[in-house]
Amino acid sequence: MDSRRAALVRPDGATIMRVRAVLSRGHPEQSFRMSLSSEQYAVALADLRHGIGQGQLGPALQQFLGRLEAGKAGIQQWISSAEDLLRSGQAVPAGLLLEAGLNRWARATTLRYLYGVALRLSGHLREAEQMFREVIAAEPSHADAPLALAFMLREQGRLGAASETVLALWQRHARTRMGDARTLRFLQECQRHAQAEEISQPILDAHPRDAELLSMTGEISLVLGRFGSARRRLRLAVELDPRQASAWLRLAHTHKFSRLDDPDLQLLEEAQQRSDLGDAAALCAAFGLGKAWDDLGDKAHAVDVLRKANDRCRALFAWDVRGWQRFVEMQTRNRVPLPLPVDDRLVPVFIVGLPRSGTTLVASQLSRHTDVCNRSELNWIAALAAQLGPSPSAGALSTAAHLYRNQLRQDEAPVRCYVDKNPLNFRHLGLIAAMFPNARIIHCRRDLRDTALSLWSQHFAHDDMNWAYDFSDISAYARGYQTLMEHWRKVLPLRVLELDYESLVSNTAANMKRLFTFLGLPPLAEEKTAVSADKAPRSADAPRDAIATASVWQARQGVYASSVGRWKAYAALLPEMEKLAR
Repeated sequence: MDSRRAALVRPDGATIMRVRAVLSRGHPEQSFRMSLSSEQYAVALADLRHGIGQGQLGPALQQFLGRLEAGKAGIQQWISSAEDLLRSGQAVPAGLLLEAGLNRWARATTLRYLYGVALRLSGHLREAEQMFREVIAAEPSHADAPLALAFMLREQGRLGAASETVLALWQRHARTRMGDARTLRFLQECQRHAQAEEISQPILDAHPRDAELLSMTGEISLVLGRFGSARRRLRLAVELDPRQASAWLRLAHTHKFSRLDDPDLQLLEEAQQRSDLGDAAALCAAFGLGKAWDDLGDKAHAVDVLRKANDRCRALFAWDVRGWQRFVEMQTRNRVPLPLPVDDRLVPVFIVGLPRSGTTLVASQLSRHTDVCNRSELNWIAALAAQLGPSPSAGALSTAAHLYRNQLRQDEAPVRCYVDKNPLNFRHLGLIAAMFPNARIIHCRRDLRDTALSLWSQHFAHDDMNWAYDFSDISAYARGYQTLMEHWRKVLPLRVLELDYESLVSNTAANMKRLFTFLGLPPLAEEKTAVSADKAPRSADAPRDAIATASVWQARQGVYASSVGRWKAYAALLPEMEKLAR
């Protein structure tokens, strides 16, 4: 949203044309005959900013440029001036200043790079991209221009092009540990896990005992379903540095524990006795151990470990139940904005409900269709809602819809339906209805006791989920969720399909046919070789589609009904669940 900040200082077109005309004629000599001192430069810059603030961009910039020219300022002072303006959000004046500098130093790549930044901040994205690419072509060793280009492309939803730019930078420059980590992180954020996996091993070959890189690459392998690689990397990460918090939890999700002599079980048990882990790592190891004991069928051990871990989380991560109630009440009172015109080029599909209610399963089943693209759990809707406020203008709403639509489309071959399976989007269905009147909502429901047990067994490490560590808090959150969903059903024209988890796992084929019909898609063709293919042996490291949620293991095991009524096995140990209704 940097371009919005630049728009606050953007002059009208006539002013820009007048300034450019002055620049093309040159500047009259002023009284500054000697090179500008730091004090003179500071005064000149302050005068320029004051002039901009008074709406006198043309005269102020003309005077400032005259001082630079008369003082025979070198290129470094022009660069410093532009950087000062850019840092203070004055993108348009910076751009005009840089145009003048390029009239003198046409081949100066630093000026051209900064001009690209100014263009980007002013909203001239096509011109900015061209400038960045010219800098890269002229100076292949330039590191800032590829990064600026990559981040700009990512903001536009062109994640493939952004990833290619960063990979080219990584391959072109002498690799460093910081550069390796930055490249992996950028690819992860762009959901290009397969590309990140391709460079993981060369990076680890260069840094074989770097615990943070092992943790990052282990997570990448896990997301892709390469459980063998993930397990080896994550285990070594915690052995080298026990404070690698997320590695503990992810290690537990690399496989289902089936033996008491599992070395990872021993490692997780030993972690409970350590005093050097810190809160984050200790909690992740505890939830991992709880998962291990649950896999092994030892419910008593699992509850003992998980109860302590949840109590600690609740003490560390406060949840404001009254704040949640106020939010729900506010949403039910706010007027839903008037809807934008329908864009029929795509259909956004939002899978909502309480977390752990089957949203990942539904998304993975839908993504089998060639006309469906699963974008996993995007965080854009909540961010846009916070920025837009309760009464957005039609223009702001249109800009937000365009931005989000780009994140769905990206720069891949287009499909009909794009899935956002962030379950907490149920909080903002009013905004969704206004931005995308043709959206489809799949509302996943599940027995609240099974949902609550699954939530209570997970460590989410996100403020939006601080209610998940206590059954009474889960119940309070669920009441607000139910209130909101009832409200949306009454006031929104959106098409909503209610889908029960229990029905989905017991009769998957019929429910998937129902889902595809709801989305206006033909059903999947019968897969005659499905049984034999499922029985064929498959390497634990075979690459698959990325799944980056807490269901990473379960979602790859096919559809199974063993989690239906799972709460009953824990009822005697967790009597709090009896108070939860369906």
